[in-house]
Amino acid sequence: MKHFAIVAVVLLGLSAVHAARPSSEKVLEEIEKIRPHYQEIQDFVIHTVSDARLNSSEQLAKFHSDVLVVKQTFVVDAIKKEDALLFQVDNQPSTVDTSCLSFIKTLVDSIMNLAGSGFSTCVTKTSDNLEKEVSAFYALLQDDEMEYIGIGLLNLFKDENIFYSPESILYKLQSKSGAMEGYPEHVRDNLYRTGNNFGSNLESLEMAYIGCMTDSEQMLKDGFSMARSHMDLTCRAVQIPVPSTSLPDVVPETAPAWLDSAAIQQFRNRFGL
Repeated sequence: MKHFAIVAVVLLGLSAVHAARPSSEKVLEEIEKIRPHYQEIQDFVIHTVSDARLNSSEQLAKFHSDVLVVKQTFVVDAIKKEDALLFQVDNQPSTVDTSCLSFIKTLVDSIMNLAGSGFSTCVTKTSDNLEKEVSAFYALLQDDEMEYIGIGLLNLFKDENIFYSPESILYKLQSKSGAMEGYPEHVRDNLYRTGNNFGSNLESLEMAYIGCMTDSEQMLKDGFSMARSHMDLTCRAVQIPVPSTSLPDVVPETAPAWLDSAAIQQFRNRFGL
């Protein structure tokens, strides 16, 4: 009888130990409940981030295309200006001092070279700023991926003891489950804003680039005006009629105000953007 009592106490003790672990088993049950939803979120994030990357690729392609169109437009306009001035130099009557005219040619060449340096400075600055924008944009995308993909559920067990303090893990699971209800929309909204901001930043870079190119172009025009003044006053050159086949100069005389939307649209029309 005494032996039976001892066995009964031992069994009762084991039962008590087992009964003390329902919270630990609850942890496993709860993690299995939210795991499929977490996988859905991972799939959603991967697809959404991929869409954001593809969209950014289109934005970057358009940005590069726009910048190159602007570059081509300014370069072609500069060459037209140079050709028009050199036409005057090369077709002066023999009575005009040729050595003086040769100085004008040298001056024109220097002005063009300086303009080329200015254009290069604009491109370099734009390229550096673009690199920063792209790095920041993809860092945000990576943050979203790191937050939602692969590590979220395992972190719930970090520094926790499922047998000693299962309630702590259950609390984290409940908080995680509640927060996950709005995750897809939350991620979509975040990425939508991130993409829009990226597009706006590219727009600002483009406008800054055009402004920089316009400043360089204005200095070129000022240089050509000085060269033309030297032709007229120093070399005593005369105005030579331009053949009717020559293309008109379409470059505006003043730089636009870039904060004015009408000015931006005007230049977009000019460059066919």
